[in-house]
Amino acid sequence: PGTSSHWHNNAHEILRTVGLIPSATAADLAKVATDASVMKQFNPMLSLESREHLALSILIWLQLCVYEDKLRRLASFFRLGCLDEMMRELETKTVWDVTLHPYWLIFEVENGIQIRQEQYKVAQHLIGNPGDVIQLNMGLGKTRVILPMLILHASYKKHDSGGQFVRDKVTRLHFLSALFEEAYNYLQNHLCASILGIKIYTMPFCRDFKLDLASVATMKHIMNGCRLDGGALVVAPEHRLSLELKAKEMHQIDESDI
Repeated sequence: PGTSSHWHNNAHEILRTVGLIPSATAADLAKVATDASVMKQFNPMLSLESREHLALSILIWLQLCVYEDKLRRLASFFRLGCLDEMMRELETKTVWDVTLHPYWLIFEVENGIQIRQEQYKVAQHLIGNPGDVIQLNMGLGKTRVILPMLILHASYKKHDSGGQFVRDKVTRLHFLSALFEEAYNYLQNHLCASILGIKIYTMPFCRDFKLDLASVATMKHIMNGCRLDGGALVVAPEHRLSLELKAKEMHQIDESDI
């Protein structure tokens, strides 16, 4: 039973006991960091002040989870005698605002990592300077850390009225064919099959494919679904160029209605 004597609290506990109201899991609590409306599924009686206090407490809890994983890594490096890795781990610290990027915090917790200062610096530069190109050496987390950071930043944005994070745009990712399958599988496993639930779409295309109104409508439906989900579209250069050339080809043969 709850500590409050209000009958709403007692009724809520009874409904929870009989399974009519779900009990929040750790994953559910983490979702609150990006979507405060999740709280209503578990306790619709919370006041605005209580919801804000809970959301702040969850951010602190997630940061502690990151530090707990950090301590495990340090203990492992110490046992193995890996002093260089241990010092590198000790030098890593969070230099970004968790209230502005709670989705990065969830990504850290789920993957048992801590975003390094240089990784944040690269991501922040690309966010603040659209169109810029940065070259990095191998092993610095381009695909495993920095790219997911950029995808999450592009997928989430704060709604001006309520301060809630919303997802309503398509993020298009270009990969060389040799890296396409590996990148798609990694993003599928770490962004889609996760608390964040960023759906990863792909739409391979070849100019030999015969387009008609039905197939175009299907493609449009998929893209609308990707936009409504705030998903990411993974493409190879030849997929995009083939589709562009197909559009020009159909225009030349007077099939502009498709």
